[in-house]
Amino acid sequence: MVVSMNNNKVNLLSAENLLNKWEFHIMAPDMEIAHHEYSYKVRHFDLWAEEIEHQILPEITLDTFGYNKKTPGPVIIMRKGEWLFLTLHNKLSVPTGLQIQGYAKPGAIKHLSDFKFNGPIIDPDDSFTYKLLCDKPGTYLYQSVLDFQVSMGLIGTLLILPDPSDVDINDIPDKDFVFLMQQWEIPDLTLGEIIPGHYKPDKYHRNPNFFTLNGRCYPYTSPIYLCDGDNVRMRFLSKAGEGSWIHLEGHQFRVLSINGFSRNNQYLNFENDTVEFNSGVRTDIAFTANNPGKWFINATAIFHQSNNGVFPGGIMSNILYF
Repeated sequence: MVVSMNNNKVNLLSAENLLNKWEFHIMAPDMEIAHHEYSYKVRHFDLWAEEIEHQILPEITLDTFGYNKKTPGPVIIMRKGEWLFLTLHNKLSVPTGLQIQGYAKPGAIKHLSDFKFNGPIIDPDDSFTYKLLCDKPGTYLYQSVLDFQVSMGLIGTLLILPDPSDVDINDIPDKDFVFLMQQWEIPDLTLGEIIPGHYKPDKYHRNPNFFTLNGRCYPYTSPIYLCDGDNVRMRFLSKAGEGSWIHLEGHQFRVLSINGFSRNNQYLNFENDTVEFNSGVRTDIAFTANNPGKWFINATAIFHQSNNGVFPGGIMSNILYF
C-alpha cells in the first residue's frame, strides 16, 4: 500500500479498495443494507412505503408503517461525488413524501424541491424518483415529510462515505455499526404487562412504553460481535422523542461528529463512555475493542431499559468478543 509522505493519504487505487472494505464492513444489526443498481457515479435505490406487521418482541407485533417491509427502513450507503437516485413507491392508503434530515446543501438538489419539506407529495399507488448529488459525507436520516408517519415507522439511515482522495488510512474502521433508536406507545397495555398480540401504536407517543434499537426491544436485539483490536465506529441516530443517554460498558470512545459536524478537535476530543441522544440527533463515535468480555450497550434512563416496565428490555444489546 502506497502512502503519501505529506498527508498519510493512500493513492487513489488503494483508497478505492479501502472504501470497498469500509463499505463491506458497515453493519446494521436487525436492519438491512439497501440493495441498489449501479452505473457510473449513480446508485439507484427503490423504497416501498407500506403498511407492515413489525415484531419488536417475539410476542409483540405492531401494525404500523415501514419501508421495504421493515422499520427502520434499509440503510442506504453512498459515496461522496455519487448521485443518489431514490425511487419512492407509495403503497400506503394515504399520500406520503420523503426528506433527508440534516442534509442542508444549497444547490445540491435537482428536480424542483426534492428532499425538501415542501417537496412532492406522492399519492397512493404512485411513485417519484428523487435525485441528490452526495457532496457532504456523514450520517443522515431519511424519513417521511409527514411527522406522524415518521412516528409510525417511516424512517431510515443514509450514510455518505468520503471521497477516496480524502480517505486517511487511520480512519478506516474494521467494523462500522449503525444504531437507530425509536419509541412506541401501546396504550392497550397496563404498566408491567406483556400480553402477546397485534397492536396499533399511538401516533402521538405522548406516553411511550416500548423503546427499540434497530427496530427491536431487548432481549430480542441481536448481539454486537467484536474482535480484540478492532477499530470500531458506531453511528447513533435517534427518533425517540424522549432524550436519554447511551452507555458503552467496558470501553472508552471518542466522539467523531455530531449531526454531521466534526468533533475531531484536540481540545474537544476527550474520551468518554456515555453519549447523549435526543430526537433527530446523529452522533458518530470511535473506539478500539481492547477489553474482551461480555458487555452491554444500553440507554441509561431506567424506563428505557424496560419493555412497558418489564426488565430487562428496551434500548439495550449485548457486546460479545469472538
